[in-house]
Amino acid sequence: MEDWLEKQRKRRVLLEHLLDNYNDGRSMSFYCLAAALMPSELIDKAINGLKEKLASNQIDSSDIKAKAKALREIIQGLAQECGIELRQEKGQAKNGYQSERRKEPRQARN
Repeated sequence: MEDWLEKQRKRRVLLEHLLDNYNDGRSMSFYCLAAALMPSELIDKAINGLKEKLASNQIDSSDIKAKAKALREIIQGLAQECGIELRQEKGQAKNGYQSERRKEPRQARN
């Protein structure tokens, strides 16, 4: 149990780091999904890969959108290498089943 709790704590810390440093306002869901589905070691690897690009001036460190885009690409690439799907289809839960939410017909406006 302690081992599992430690892994979850590390996921939370990594997610907080992603959101605090690389969130361009559109990446929150992606980072949450990545933190939930990917091993923390891969997320660490992605962050380090981005830091290398920043250090070599391949990406402007003051451009949050460029940093977020580059990090999403790195994470997506690592996920694909491991066979992890980080895309959730609209109307489907993470387990692949349709959501239980019913769509009510719209009332006609007078």
